[in-house]
Amino acid sequence: MCESGDLGPPFFYWIYNIMATLTNNLNYLQPTSFKLVLDRKNYPNLEFFCQSVTHPGMLMSAVEVPFRKIAGVPMPGDTLTFNELSANIILDEDMEGYAEMYSWIRSSLDTNMGTRASQLMSEGIPHFADLTLLILSSHNNTTRQIKYRDCVPTSLGDISFESTSTGDTFITFNASFRFTYFELMGVNKATGEITESFSINR
Repeated sequence: MCESGDLGPPFFYWIYNIMATLTNNLNYLQPTSFKLVLDRKNYPNLEFFCQSVTHPGMLMSAVEVPFRKIAGVPMPGDTLTFNELSANIILDEDMEGYAEMYSWIRSSLDTNMGTRASQLMSEGIPHFADLTLLILSSHNNTTRQIKYRDCVPTSLGDISFESTSTGDTFITFNASFRFTYFELMGVNKATGEITESFSINR
């Protein structure tokens, strides 16, 4: 048995377990190493002209449990709240990307949504779409995928026109989406197989 203050085998075993989980890839992720994949059939311009994406945060609600002399002890909650997915899109001369977002919002607004089944089986442009954010390595290989399930557009940002703007400035607009949840997926570097890092019990 180790004496008090002695760094015996259990300590080094604990250190080994921590170090064993350290990644072998120490390269830093670059802000340009991404690609957003949408429904190319209905929204090809949104995918092509996407300039930036803000991955939404998530919040797990805490349950406050009363305890003597303490206002409350936080315990893990049972619900998750996701922020909105936001994308910044370059505006093309024909405004096709903007028109796609506009048509998506208007079609969702003007259609009687009814039940969930009727929403998914409605004709024409689908009201829900899965968006996938590809995370790329320094060699432009996909290392992870973040799949946002059942996205619906919630806002279409402002467009600023300026007569004094230089020719090197491009007009962009913001598009925001709500979604059911997102999945963080890994990619096998050898086979390219996509695996779920965490599965949700349904």
